[in-house]
Amino acid sequence: MKPISFIEKNSRIIFSGELTLLTIDNSFEKKSKRLIKSGNVIFDLSNISKVDTACLAWLLAMLELSAKKSCQLTFDNLPKDLIKLAQLSRVDMFLPKTDK
Repeated sequence: MKPISFIEKNSRIIFSGELTLLTIDNSFEKKSKRLIKSGNVIFDLSNISKVDTACLAWLLAMLELSAKKSCQLTFDNLPKDLIKLAQLSRVDMFLPKTDK
């Protein structure tokens, strides 16, 4: 298991490690909620090595929080496994992506 870490570069947050049920704990959730500020924020998942449905649930929760805080949250470099999970769950249309 690779713990989650992130680096803030202006409005871009670059995540590394695994976003799974085992790594998305209360501590990470509290830290990640502080990343949602007014304006634009991009979550870059290019360095994520493993995802599961907990990751999908977390991203959707971050979207809900961003709407409450008048923040435009978008996602960049979504892992293919995450896109497949979102499609299977029929929530892929709710994930605003910057990828081409």
